[in-house]
Amino acid sequence: MLKHQIRGPGMNQADLAQLVQRNFGGIYLGGIPSLLNDDGGFLSFICILTAMEALGGFMKPKDGNGVRFRHFVSTYYPDPYPAQADRLWRFRNAAVHGFSPGPYKVTHHNSHLHMTTDGGLTVLNAEDFYAALVTASKRYFDALQADAALRAAFIERTQDPDTGVLLVAPAAGTP
Repeated sequence: MLKHQIRGPGMNQADLAQLVQRNFGGIYLGGIPSLLNDDGGFLSFICILTAMEALGGFMKPKDGNGVRFRHFVSTYYPDPYPAQADRLWRFRNAAVHGFSPGPYKVTHHNSHLHMTTDGGLTVLNAEDFYAALVTASKRYFDALQADAALRAAFIERTQDPDTGVLLVAPAAGTP
């Protein structure tokens, strides 16, 4: 499969939204479970965090990454995540830029520890964090169908020449 960008014009809004949801589901929601092991555990968190940031970008295309990320968490994530939107953004930066869990302790296969406190830090369990992403992304895509302002922001982001939309398709065989 070849991955490249397409632009929003030429597709109707409903088809474009379905395309993004399908590709988001295939890439993030379908790919993250393969990382939920000793070798990929930390990468699963990075993927979840970048998925959050990607969907936030569709909501507020003119705002900065941190604003978009926190807005997505506050709007679509189940409790107790919205109250931790700022800390989750710090986690995103620490994980992506510093190979660190920042303000959290991270684990996998330890659901019983999720959202507990250990040594003054909140514990995030990868499987539970992933499940929250699944819930939040479903809430977002459901809202996208019903909310005209959200659709307008989505279309604006898809037409951005620097981002477009990720498309997964077979190679055409031409350069």
